[in-house]
Amino acid sequence: MKASTIILAFLSALSLQLSSCVDREGCTDPASDNFNINAEIDNGTCIPVTAKFLGLYQVDEVCEDGEYSYPMSAYASFADPFEIVLTNYADLGIDVLAVVDRNYLFIPDQSFRIDRDIIDILNGEGEIINGVLSIRYLYGVNGFTSVQCRIDAFL
Repeated sequence: MKASTIILAFLSALSLQLSSCVDREGCTDPASDNFNINAEIDNGTCIPVTAKFLGLYQVDEVCEDGEYSYPMSAYASFADPFEIVLTNYADLGIDVLAVVDRNYLFIPDQSFRIDRDIIDILNGEGEIINGVLSIRYLYGVNGFTSVQCRIDAFL
């Protein structure tokens, strides 16, 4: 009886030791929404942090000078895993670069030439909640005082 108890204890300890040697699988990409810091082997389940922002939106925009509705799309930038491109931004036919940080996005100050005007998109920031992308930014033309705008974009 004593020998069988020792053998059983030895086998239990051995199985515990072997089970702790199993590599943990999960998403190993820190640029992914489901990054698992404990994962040792990537199992192909990574979801890019930008994925929730991508798609074709219907935009309702309110600025100090009026209200607008138009389509806008978002696609992944190939330059950086944290960047997206917003096309037809502000219904101007321009592509604006944005940086994603989990559910938030930041639009660095950008200037565009449209015909004879210089258009400034400034202080852009927003978030996505339940598929609705809300962005606040300042809009300026030829260096004149910026107009505050808010975008609510729906997938």
